Amino acid sequence: MRRITRGLVTAAAVLFSTLAIPGTAHAAGPTVKSAYSDQADWSVIDVRLNYSGEIAKVTAALRPVGSGESETPVATVTDFTQKYWVSSWEGIWASQPVHLDSLGDYTIDIEATNTAGETTVQKNAGTLRYQKQPVISGFAVTPTEPDIEHRTVTATGDMVLRDPSTRETVPLPGATVDLTFDQNEDRTAVTDDAGHFSAAHEVVEGGWTFAQYNGDLGFATSPWIDVRPKAAPTRFVLDKSSFHVTAGDKVNVTGTLQYQSGTEWKPLSGIPLEMDYKDCTTCNPVESTTDASGRFSFVRSPYGSKVVYEVGFPPYPYNAFIQRTATADVTVAVTATTRFTEFTARQDKYARLEITGSLDVIGRDTSDQISVDIQYSANGTSGWATKKTVRTSFGSQFIVERLPGYTDGYWRLRYAGSTTKDIKGTVSKSLRKTRALTRIKDANASPEPVYKGRTITVKGVLQERAVGSSTWKAYGGRKVQLLFRPKGKSTWYLMATVTTKTNGSFSKGFTAKEDGTWVPVHLYPDGKHFVGDGREDYVDVR
Repeated sequence: MRRITRGLVTAAAVLFSTLAIPGTAHAAGPTVKSAYSDQADWSVIDVRLNYSGEIAKVTAALRPVGSGESETPVATVTDFTQKYWVSSWEGIWASQPVHLDSLGDYTIDIEATNTAGETTVQKNAGTLRYQKQPVISGFAVTPTEPDIEHRTVTATGDMVLRDPSTRETVPLPGATVDLTFDQNEDRTAVTDDAGHFSAAHEVVEGGWTFAQYNGDLGFATSPWIDVRPKAAPTRFVLDKSSFHVTAGDKVNVTGTLQYQSGTEWKPLSGIPLEMDYKDCTTCNPVESTTDASGRFSFVRSPYGSKVVYEVGFPPYPYNAFIQRTATADVTVAVTATTRFTEFTARQDKYARLEITGSLDVIGRDTSDQISVDIQYSANGTSGWATKKTVRTSFGSQFIVERLPGYTDGYWRLRYAGSTTKDIKGTVSKSLRKTRALTRIKDANASPEPVYKGRTITVKGVLQERAVGSSTWKAYGGRKVQLLFRPKGKSTWYLMATVTTKTNGSFSKGFTAKEDGTWVPVHLYPDGKHFVGDGREDYVDVR
């Protein structure tokens, strides 16, 4: 039979002889969930208990695996302390390292007693693996704070076999060790003749780094070491931070991204950047990536009278080696432009114009009140004179009626712009409006005076003067209206319509009835002529 030679382990035959029914428990006693070798030190017994109140005592009896429950234990362990809480009603109790004479696996029987004196006995609660244990010792990572210029870290350690009885260790050569960097990047290393291993890794994000062995001898793990990259300060050096452009033009924002190394600032390459409206609520950034010299470029088409952009880092991808709080503001003033989206000019037979127009602003949203000039030029290239100024607003149609016109000439719309609001002026296309003049020469109503009942003859010659000509010519085959206004009246009456002969002449007789004024009028010209008339002639009827 095995004997206990040292430590806090004592013979336990008497202690467990009082257990009448193996595997049973008092109803109010602690519940033994499990018992097992501690992962870090297989010679330590961990006991998991579920209980109410407080635990007063935990005792473990060890017997070889495969032995009967009634066999005398080879050792009894009583020096348990609470290791940690699992919850308010459950926890782990751990022993000191157990010292046994022989290596092997041992069945653990547990007796747990609470402060009320209620005891639970749990046979076959678990197994103590009392074997030579693979251990990772001296595990270290250098450096634990890599920086942008020193991103590679090296994990080192030693694999040993530890004898649980003597606590002595010997190197473990040829063992494969799995290392984890950046929390999910795996490497492997094989120990040398001295049991030493080493592996290098270029850090991306940092995080927990640890080593594990999982071989024929069992499982071992190292402490977890937190590797935290040291973020270098950054700054944006803009080539130009203020621009003034015209609406529709693009602005090209360029510069260099730099990081600080000691007292020196160096270019930072391969870094994604973005530029968007500063403090935007609906973001639509443009993107760029720094080149080998740290240079970047953003192209935007600004809109609005004044735009402030912000150059900065996008949310992703994350870079642990640089500070991502740096930003740079770019201010852009935009000169708005304007254009007439509508302009028509119609001239009637009385030389009166109807002007229709509409002016839009480009590069900003505004409905400001503005003044638009209606201008005339005889030749369409010089001598433009303002004939009327109209108050309107951007984007609104305006109509001007009965504007006095000319026989021939050019018309346009002009907006002078605004220096205070940084809006450029503009002019519309020019429209030529022409009509030929007409007149009735030698208009006459005779005889005068005339006796009542006799004939009054109204005659004359209809003539036209073409646009650009100074010569009057006969205008034959056209209608002339003969109007009469009785004495003392204000109303003209149409007495007859006659057609001019080839030489433009016309003549028509009327029976004299009352005093009044006669006048011939070319009242309904075609679209290329103005109205024309002759002189008024008063006839005394006796």
